[in-house]
Amino acid sequence: VSTQSTGSPNATLFDHGPPEIARQLTILDFSLVAKIKPIELVNQAWVKPKYSHQAKNILHFAERMNTLTRWAATSILAQKDKGGRAKLITDFISIADELYQLNNFSSFIAIINALEGSAISRLHASWNKVERKVCQRNDELYDIILPNSNFRNLRKKVSQANPPCIPYVGLFMSDLTFATECNPTVVNGMINFMKCTYINDIINRLRLYQHTPYHFEVVPSIVAPLQQLHALDEETLYEMSLQVEPKKPK
Repeated sequence: VSTQSTGSPNATLFDHGPPEIARQLTILDFSLVAKIKPIELVNQAWVKPKYSHQAKNILHFAERMNTLTRWAATSILAQKDKGGRAKLITDFISIADELYQLNNFSSFIAIINALEGSAISRLHASWNKVERKVCQRNDELYDIILPNSNFRNLRKKVSQANPPCIPYVGLFMSDLTFATECNPTVVNGMINFMKCTYINDIINRLRLYQHTPYHFEVVPSIVAPLQQLHALDEETLYEMSLQVEPKKPK
């Protein structure tokens, strides 16, 4: 898949096609997930400044996913016209689909979040140039990550996936927060071993995925730009969105 050159450092990345881009993203993602240590998932260290040094890997991974979301939006908005934007929207839907097939739920969600974010979802003129069947597939993928019933659809898909798999780490963080805050540590003067067991089970589920790597060949020409993503902040992205497709007067 090729795109017009826009002066963006990622302009030629998409020439490699969605399947290979998805595989290289998965290589990078797994290398980060594999570094997360059990101690990082204890006592909500990732949200407590004084313990953040204990959760550097999980915080790094979370930031990587946020950057990936903003990079996808940045890349789309960097296109010169609605045709170019429509083409890149199509590419990102294909990449998301490939990630889903690879059980890489983290980057899959990051890219779907970019497509459904305010800066991109409002680009009606661009979306109108995307093929109907591609838009339908995007809707199907988005349905998977809806937060309804505590992410029921997503949890089902993850539970059905056989390793190798990169789960959505946010679910683990959410479950651990619930286990920590909604269950007392001490009951009737005794350690609440049910709480400890519950937390341990959640951590062990993540460790299971960490032990089964992907066996894809690294492609340096793809991995290099994916390691240094050019991503604008949310406010700038929305301003760019308004510039390329201004609001219609009421």
